[in-house]
Amino acid sequence: MRISGAQSSAGLNNLYNTLFQGKISMHVSRLSRDFLPVNNAQNSKSLSMDSLQYISDIKSASSSLSAALKDLSGPAFNQRSMVSSNPDAMTVNVSGNNPAGTREISVQIDQIAMGQLNEGSRMNSADSYTGDRGVNRFEITAGGKTTQLSINVAAGDSNRDVQQKMADAINNAGIGLKATVDTDSATKVSMLRVESNNVGTDERNAFSIRDFTGNAVARTGINEVSRERQDAIYRVNGGEAQISRSNTVNLGNGVSATFKASTEQAVTVSRGKDISHIRGVIENMVRSYNSLFSAAAGNVNDFKAQSLASRLMNVTIAYSRSLSDIGISFDNDGKMTVDSNKLNQAFENGRAERFFTENSGRNFGFTPTLSRLSDSVSGNPASFVSNPIGQNFAYSGFGNPIPQSFFGSGSILDYMF
Repeated sequence: MRISGAQSSAGLNNLYNTLFQGKISMHVSRLSRDFLPVNNAQNSKSLSMDSLQYISDIKSASSSLSAALKDLSGPAFNQRSMVSSNPDAMTVNVSGNNPAGTREISVQIDQIAMGQLNEGSRMNSADSYTGDRGVNRFEITAGGKTTQLSINVAAGDSNRDVQQKMADAINNAGIGLKATVDTDSATKVSMLRVESNNVGTDERNAFSIRDFTGNAVARTGINEVSRERQDAIYRVNGGEAQISRSNTVNLGNGVSATFKASTEQAVTVSRGKDISHIRGVIENMVRSYNSLFSAAAGNVNDFKAQSLASRLMNVTIAYSRSLSDIGISFDNDGKMTVDSNKLNQAFENGRAERFFTENSGRNFGFTPTLSRLSDSVSGNPASFVSNPIGQNFAYSGFGNPIPQSFFGSGSILDYMF
């Protein structure tokens, strides 16, 4: 369940209170019970191995989190690459460190490359199938190779049942074709579609379908070609039309483009912020934070681990509204979640960059605050576990002093709050 805005803050506060109450109960329990000598070497070894695994987990997660936050404090937003003005119509891929200099590239996409498409007859999906019953065999010739497929039409099968059986047989054959059954929920009409996985006018991309025994092909109408295969047609910088049998073309100087849709206006490729890189860094930050928080919050019997979980939550609660504004919210377990649409808007209006980079060189702000905590964990992860070497305490009542190693270098209040 995702929560955001005011709900996100309330949810985090509730989770924080739960952790806080749990820590108090744990402290009271540990201070009031007797610590008895432990002579079982296996218990000591087990505790030590669990602690070592926890230390390894938080060190790895915090190191990754620190690296992501350092990148988000400025470098990620300063990185430039060649970007598309219309990613829905054309995406851009860059190889090398100096793509296309600083000049812009204009690309007009008149037509994208497509594969052959066969669309069958529109049939009332729930009506009883009136074609031949029993085993129906049909042949598909694709890429110069003929494959025979079969389906079993049972009494009582509907039109859609038979269409789906044919689609399953084609998809399971692995012959470079994709079959689907499209159903209109309003009219209850269904249609079998078969499309080549390969695009372009190459003869090897053509296919044909015919009945061998039975009439399933003729009855469903899937032998009819509704779209011939076609090449991509495009123009660069207003030049002459160029033809490509693939939707991925080389624009020169280490820049390639992949066509997704034809356009009325030219798509501009220019040097700009590398949003894909920034998105990747944010996703890494989210994964790392969630791993670190889960390791700490999940170590319920260790008050220092619980203290770390609470400190992480203190940061996220303080900035929960601003995080929500850029598409980062929290679920009921305190883990970060990302709303891609909201994050895209935050990239467009500059809110994401301002949030991560403003105050990055000061002592306040989300990025520096969380960075200090993650750096502290990665620098000395053993300080965030109460008993890192599996040490056993001998304590019998309040008459004997509590070992200083029980509390570490600070007071109990440091860890409770």
